[in-house]
Amino acid sequence: MKLTKALWVALIVAIILRLVVMGITFHPDLSGQVLTSYFFAYKNVSNIYDHLVSLPTTHPLVQNFGVGDIFIYPPLTYFTLGSFLKMFSWIIPEKFFLDLMSGVSVYTLPNLSFNLILLKLPYLLIDIGMAFALASLFDEEKQKKWAFLLWLFNPVTFYATFSMGVFDIIPALFTVLSLYFAKRKNLYLAAVMISLGAAYKQYPIFLLPFIIFAGKDFWDRLKIALCGLVPYFLTIAPFLSSSAFKYMVFGAKSQKMFYMEWMVTAAEGVYPYLLGVVLIYLHAFRASHPIQKLWKYYLGYFLLLFSVTHYHPQWFLWVSPFIVIELVANRWRNLWLHLTLLACYIFIVLTFDNSLSVGLFAVINQSLNNFPGIDKLLAAKTDLVFLKSSVRSLFAGVSLFLIFDLLQTRRRGHLK
Repeated sequence: MKLTKALWVALIVAIILRLVVMGITFHPDLSGQVLTSYFFAYKNVSNIYDHLVSLPTTHPLVQNFGVGDIFIYPPLTYFTLGSFLKMFSWIIPEKFFLDLMSGVSVYTLPNLSFNLILLKLPYLLIDIGMAFALASLFDEEKQKKWAFLLWLFNPVTFYATFSMGVFDIIPALFTVLSLYFAKRKNLYLAAVMISLGAAYKQYPIFLLPFIIFAGKDFWDRLKIALCGLVPYFLTIAPFLSSSAFKYMVFGAKSQKMFYMEWMVTAAEGVYPYLLGVVLIYLHAFRASHPIQKLWKYYLGYFLLLFSVTHYHPQWFLWVSPFIVIELVANRWRNLWLHLTLLACYIFIVLTFDNSLSVGLFAVINQSLNNFPGIDKLLAAKTDLVFLKSSVRSLFAGVSLFLIFDLLQTRRRGHLK
């Protein structure tokens, strides 16, 4: 893609907006990430899981944050975030983390906005890389530019990556890179990208079967499967003997998609998530053009996941790249449906606790932490549970319609 003057201006504006958002927003989830990364960057601790459970009850981290679920991610996440933090260790004084760990209010810490920008800065490079990766999936110059611009001004990444400061942009980029290599008929590298993404957050591993099904024969599919599993297992192998690792990484929060169940007896039921996944996998197995349809299966999987799961706000970043692909590939045909999904997502996010909405901007004005929250304001006027359930139902209905529309056999919207 040729960066015209207009695209350069858009890129610069997008970067400036990101830097501003990075410096004026804070979410408590960032504390968990930086405080655990602190042990690698400043103390050279390699096994964070056993280290956390070995801390005495008098340790400030245990007293003020707890250690049971402060870090529930695979080890590559810890080493990557810790390495980022190590790069800035000569700029951010250790006292910043020790004060935060000791329960000092983050809003009273010196140079807060500057430090927030530094802590989120690595995500800026990865996020801009995502814009270029999405553009590379298209052959037409006009489509490349639209994919690039849509990501640069995607509200979900402004919210999740730069306001909340979470690292989901890293595995999300790897899922897009898997499409990049699949488009170039290199399914082995596509599978490796999925494996590396799963080494940060495990959700990409559920996309691996779609790549395996695109193999030519049994042996080719077996090699693809190994490429998609071995790198992931190599990153976690040194920690498999740790009960703390298994408890933190493979705990209940990694199984939220199974919370929804249709009971068929008093004790047994059917999981809508698993039912839907089996149907999508079977469709992919019988597909005549699996590589060209790969992005559709990715998008369909995520739409199903979010339809039956009480997802965290940052999870919506996982599906955002594929919504951009769908909009560009199908030339805005389903724009109104995606705007409906976005509106449902915004409503659901705003009805979480205050720290995920107005409270994000307490860096500017601490009194925003005292805002009662949109959920409480709505609850005083209406049946909030019914309203939220209705919005989730609307989201699920639109998502299922999109899945059916995507998986029809016509060739519209294929990536050549």
